[in-house]
Amino acid sequence: MDTDLPPAADQPEPSRTRQPPPAALVIDGAYRFGTYDGPIPSINPLDVVTETGNRGRLLRAARNARLKEWEAFQLGDDAVFVLGAVYDTKSISLLQVLVVDKHAATIRRWERRVPTSMVHIARGLDHSRSHGRFGRFSVQLTNEISAGLVAVDATHPGHRNLPPLELHGAGRCSPGEAGHLVVCHPFTDDRALYSHKTMMPFTGMLRAGTEFIAFDPERSFMILDDHHGDYPSPMKYDWVTAVRRGDQGRVEGFNLTDNQIRDPQRYNENAVWLGDRVHLLPAVHMERPDGPWGTWRVRDADRSGQVDVRFTPTVRSELHVGPRRSLAEYYAPYGWFEGRIHNQEVDLSVDGMFGVGEQKFIRV
Repeated sequence: MDTDLPPAADQPEPSRTRQPPPAALVIDGAYRFGTYDGPIPSINPLDVVTETGNRGRLLRAARNARLKEWEAFQLGDDAVFVLGAVYDTKSISLLQVLVVDKHAATIRRWERRVPTSMVHIARGLDHSRSHGRFGRFSVQLTNEISAGLVAVDATHPGHRNLPPLELHGAGRCSPGEAGHLVVCHPFTDDRALYSHKTMMPFTGMLRAGTEFIAFDPERSFMILDDHHGDYPSPMKYDWVTAVRRGDQGRVEGFNLTDNQIRDPQRYNENAVWLGDRVHLLPAVHMERPDGPWGTWRVRDADRSGQVDVRFTPTVRSELHVGPRRSLAEYYAPYGWFEGRIHNQEVDLSVDGMFGVGEQKFIRV
């Protein structure tokens, strides 16, 4: 049973709260570290550099070259789960739309590695676009966050056994429809992770060859994942997320990440979404005793019992770069979740939820 009523009184109290967002990610040359409940209007990570002249320009260019940036989405309904992204690590860029049939455990991949000059990642989610194009393959997210909309458009002409693709639709994230989790968290005093995640209702369509899917606004969902990180090298993290529409049509989901952030009990992006409400969670650790294709177990780091989730992959997805995976080793299986997330604010059974996990290690 899924409910937002308090469980037993001996469960730990949540230790963090979301605050109103600052006017900018960087103000007076310093990151505004914190966890926020709405969009940050100005995403300006290069303004950490305060030097002027040629030295300032060189420092900004060097910092920009380190940033790992993407705007991604997960969307779907009771039958399918779709992941798409415009992705730029400055050395490897990617356009991607993956369509997973949950019950048949199949995946179709429309994706292309492209030069970084062929993609653009928005810095800010109002009146902006993240987009990329290679020939007739294009992926675009149009951000109108103040109007409560994020639109998704992707097209691919098809290739060999891959049918032509059309994906169009929009997520609704106005107040009362969706909750926002926005973070600016420190790797060091001058290197940070910014992320904006929102789970929301979605309306749209997907056509793959002769197959047509209409995404019912009462049963469909979308996750927005806007991400800009000045990561240490190598970059590494573990991540799982899942989302569904509950029996009453409410969007329900969670995000759990174990990354390189300093002081993860204070700074993390672990949370549960119930409709337009976001409930924060403690730091987590992930265990994969049988490797990335075996069952994952995710538990809160202090083992208080707030998070105890198991993820069983049914669909494999991976991407590796370099000799013997030396430059990038990336596993991203899809599958089913079971277990429970609960504290004083939320009690959510995740049994039967479908989503994705990532085990990422990148040197470039």
